[in-house]
Amino acid sequence: MTDRFSKKNPTIQDIARISGLSTATVDRVLNQRPGVRENTRQRVEEALRQFSVQQNSGQQMKIAFVLEAGTSYIELVKSALESVKTGYPAITTTFDSVPNYQRDAQAFSQLLKQRVSESDAVVLVSREDVQVNSEVRSAGASGVPVICLSTDLPHSAAYVGVDEVSAGANAALLMGKMLPVKAAKVLFVVSATYRNQEEREMGFRRVMRNEFPHLEIQEKISSNDESAETYKLIKKYLQDNRDIAAVYNVAGGNRGIARALAEEKLAGKVIFIAHELTEHSQRMLEQDEVNVIFGHDSEREIEGCFTLALRLVKGQPARSSYMPLLMFTKYSRFDLPSPADNE
Repeated sequence: MTDRFSKKNPTIQDIARISGLSTATVDRVLNQRPGVRENTRQRVEEALRQFSVQQNSGQQMKIAFVLEAGTSYIELVKSALESVKTGYPAITTTFDSVPNYQRDAQAFSQLLKQRVSESDAVVLVSREDVQVNSEVRSAGASGVPVICLSTDLPHSAAYVGVDEVSAGANAALLMGKMLPVKAAKVLFVVSATYRNQEEREMGFRRVMRNEFPHLEIQEKISSNDESAETYKLIKKYLQDNRDIAAVYNVAGGNRGIARALAEEKLAGKVIFIAHELTEHSQRMLEQDEVNVIFGHDSEREIEGCFTLALRLVKGQPARSSYMPLLMFTKYSRFDLPSPADNE
């Protein structure tokens, strides 16, 4: 590999980009002005450390992104990667994606194996699968770290994303508080065997069972993360089950659920909580088609993947990076890429 890093001192913009804070807040920390919270100072210090890791790696690195997911999530990651990678001139990337409804386990495993052989590190999004798990284990044994983004796997070198058990627990807490204290039915929607969806379900069921035992979780509807198919499944379900009080979707296909609820005259009557803030789900929030969307800062997660890859490839210790869980309602500031710093 050749040395492609141009060493430089970090700018306020560099630290703001890495930390997710505003440039004004970074300036206040660096100039030791009063009234700055300790956790904010720590975020700036961590950003400075990450910048140093990038500058001192001395390597041109190739990172392969390999995704098997819903199309909306694929586009979310692709957009975030395009935005972030310009700040890492020493990193080149490849991007492969397979919509989960088109996935062939053997073909996807072969794609992963090929990218591992060509790359210094891999960022992976995939459901739990024996063949994929085997390739991830083999990659680690050959010295190529596989970083799991958004949903973890057993043999990953590290995970970057939110605490999904906490996400599901928060969904249950909000839903339980929003519904009247009386017996009611809640519909739970999943897609495939992604660990993050299973973890969301774990947190959701735990809080429902402990704090809202009067709410009955209905059988899971398994979608494929795509709106058209999800619409058909939910439409069929609602025709025979019009007495549900709420829907929790841990998968994709939010537009399909909203459409089915609207056509069955249940929009606004049924609490609807879901995941992933996109331009479509933002519009749904603004039009009262969904009540709460849980999201995450995709650009900050890509930054986390790059930072971990830089450390892992050099053989330095690295641990999973848990990112903040974001919550959006129709009153949220959608122009903010990460939680506003209130200082």
